[in-house]
Amino acid sequence: LFVFLEKVFPKYKEQAILRPDWSLDTFYFAFNHLLISILLFAGNYFVTEFFGWAVHDGFQAAIQSLPTWVQVVILLVCADFVLYWSHRTFHENKYLWKIHAVHHSVEHMDWMAGSRNHVVQMFVDRCLAMVPLYLLGTSKEALDIYVAIAAFQAVYVHSNVNIPVGPLKYIFATPQYHHWHHSSEAPAIDTNYAVHLPLMDKLFGTYHMPGKHWPAHYGTVNPLPRTFLGQLTYPFTKAKDG
Repeated sequence: LFVFLEKVFPKYKEQAILRPDWSLDTFYFAFNHLLISILLFAGNYFVTEFFGWAVHDGFQAAIQSLPTWVQVVILLVCADFVLYWSHRTFHENKYLWKIHAVHHSVEHMDWMAGSRNHVVQMFVDRCLAMVPLYLLGTSKEALDIYVAIAAFQAVYVHSNVNIPVGPLKYIFATPQYHHWHHSSEAPAIDTNYAVHLPLMDKLFGTYHMPGKHWPAHYGTVNPLPRTFLGQLTYPFTKAKDG
């Protein structure tokens, strides 16, 4: 689907499908998706072990009584609030940044770029994202819709796709919005942390969307190793921060 979209509606027409580091990100894609089941089990254990005391049957029943679309909106807002602050913390803490820098080391944005994530970040993100989903206790239908939206958006915002969406770009995270988050240009560094809704960045002062412009450069200010093992060990070395 996304290879098709990137050829029909490309932002960077000259970028090849087999662009530099494509094989590295393909490995990340396979490796991280194989870990998903393990991470979900770990995340489930984490939330039930540490947040089981906060579950309220009456509250969850009230949530489930709402229309499905309202439950989906609640899921989007609550999950994004948690993920916004997790994401921002990974940027603003120098030790956590070295973990997150692996994701930002991508220099060519496309649908595969979002797969480049350090395993530690994958674990933290899955655990934290499950907290609001667990506590809200929405209906299965609403949760399924949210998961589908989140899965699509995670790939879409990294893709080399430029489809005009009008004012929706101010409501939902889009490639233009998230590409600025990956920019190595000074005005955009440490901006656009939200995963689903730019509203979070507008509320907390980290929103960056300069008109119709897109970034000229991507990646980290200082380069990281270009191998999986090099990036896996990078956060635990004394190398210069990315």
